[in-house]
Amino acid sequence: MMILIHIFFFVLMALLSACSEQPKDTGILKETQAVVESQIPDKITAVMIGPESATAEAIITLKTSNPAISGGDIHWYVNDNEVASSQGVRLGFDNLKKGDMVKAIIVNGDKKYPSNEIKIKNTPPAILKAELLPSRPVVSDILQPHIKADDVDKDNITFRYRWTLNGTVAGEESHLQTDMKRDDLIMVEVTPYDGEEYGRTVRLESRVYNALPAVGESSPEFDGKTYQYHIPVTDPDNDSLTFKLQQGPAGLIIDQSSGLISWEVRPEDEGLHEITVLVSDNNGAALIVPITASISLDEKSN
Repeated sequence: MMILIHIFFFVLMALLSACSEQPKDTGILKETQAVVESQIPDKITAVMIGPESATAEAIITLKTSNPAISGGDIHWYVNDNEVASSQGVRLGFDNLKKGDMVKAIIVNGDKKYPSNEIKIKNTPPAILKAELLPSRPVVSDILQPHIKADDVDKDNITFRYRWTLNGTVAGEESHLQTDMKRDDLIMVEVTPYDGEEYGRTVRLESRVYNALPAVGESSPEFDGKTYQYHIPVTDPDNDSLTFKLQQGPAGLIIDQSSGLISWEVRPEDEGLHEITVLVSDNNGAALIVPITASISLDEKSN
């Protein structure tokens, strides 16, 4: 038994001795590490400006993490021309435009540390104001959006339109002229385009409002005794109309459903008479129709 214990002890000591031995330093490991590190960009001395996707109105700034060069003089360049008025970490230049090339160089003693170079990108156009005209459309109207837009790069702006009527596509023109009815829902999406990029879409909505009755033209009839005038009014929404006399000479009557005015004229009624009639539909729209009746008993009609 003791012999087995001694054999186990010697085997264990041999294993521990083998694990504690260090590999010989051949120099290959250090050399490989040096080669790899030489291929990594020097982040300590890097000078970066951004944002990388800067537009003409962007705020362009410089960053460096190396204290050794952060105290140097900063020189900004636009299209390789130095911007003498800008010497801080932020570019101070009000005339940037699409396509300009911007870079910076930090000068510290006799050393120069250039930054990356960025190209000023296109700025999408923007809609500043939009309204749908007329503001209260009715069935007979032609609808058109009134748009005010701007492009920082002074590019020509065109617009893409998409009309829907009650959720169904109704057109892609700059205006909408179609069959509508009261309470229909109209929507138009307007998207500006500068030839390179689309700007943000603006959505305008409106419903079709109740239309006022429409007055046409007609002439009265007078046979020397009875004056008659049929008020020529129609309703764009095909609503039923009601006629109510507001002002008129004694004896004049009006049919409330048809709008026919009748008046049995007396000799003393000769002359001019002002008549006003209130015309209304059954959805709250109403208007006043003024009429001037000219009575001449020497003629059979006026």
